[in-house]
Amino acid sequence: MRKQLASIFAASLGLALALPGCSTAPKESEQASFRSEAASAEMWFMRAVPGLKDQIASSAGYALFPAVGQWGIIFGGGQFGRGIVKLPDGTQIGWGAVNTGSFGLQAGVRGYKMLVVFKDQNALDTFKANRLTGRATGVAVLGEAGNGATAPFENGVALYQGASTGLIAGVNVSLDYLRFKSLEEERGR
Repeated sequence: MRKQLASIFAASLGLALALPGCSTAPKESEQASFRSEAASAEMWFMRAVPGLKDQIASSAGYALFPAVGQWGIIFGGGQFGRGIVKLPDGTQIGWGAVNTGSFGLQAGVRGYKMLVVFKDQNALDTFKANRLTGRATGVAVLGEAGNGATAPFENGVALYQGASTGLIAGVNVSLDYLRFKSLEEERGR
């Protein structure tokens, strides 16, 4: 029994550590389809959260993650998703990724959309330098117009979660695991 638990723990640890190595930007051949998916997710959030358009207009920018996966297996788990990073006028400035590993007793799998709004230029610059710290708790968006409300800023970001499926509840993101890659950096690979 101890050997089985040790094997399960080792496998969970390996999965949790392997995920952080994933790329920030989608492959070039997948970028057009990713942008389309992100545009659909953005429209979904705009319809579902009254006041979001104004919050974004007065922010420094935002990152939209159309599909974030979260999983947990016995003693390990994690989250992974790619995003598109834009200025308030909708101009894309780069790519984002959320990529975490976690330890502790957990079980389940789910997927969700996530939107991160950067309060001011300092918060956006800190994100672009991959130096965000702290945590942010997401506001769940139910999906029908009028069911959500604008999220308060926490550690320089407002965080939204929508269209949750699966068995793990709530979204709590460690901001240290949000990553940015500029379009210029991506082109110069």
